[in-house]
Amino acid sequence: MKIPEAIATGSLAGHNSVRLIKGMPFLELPVNLCIGDLIAYEHMQSKTEEGIKTRYTFAGADYFKRMKDLNLYTTNVEVLKKKIEKINLLNVFEEKLI
Repeated sequence: MKIPEAIATGSLAGHNSVRLIKGMPFLELPVNLCIGDLIAYEHMQSKTEEGIKTRYTFAGADYFKRMKDLNLYTTNVEVLKKKIEKINLLNVFEEKLI
């Protein structure tokens, strides 16, 4: 089973490793995207004892509720595409860095 969070964060890590080697600034995903918010939220929560014990996934539990509360959750592909285009990140991982 593929886990979307692992795929997204792994892709970001690989992308940023190339940027590091090339002396480019890291790509940081904004918190108005659920993966950007998940990364920032987990980082913030990992500084607490309770936060270390929590699993952060899109598939349920606390983070899924947070996504809905922040209006980040949607299954509408067109809404997502427009949102990503608006922040100039559409197809960002397809850019040839090397």
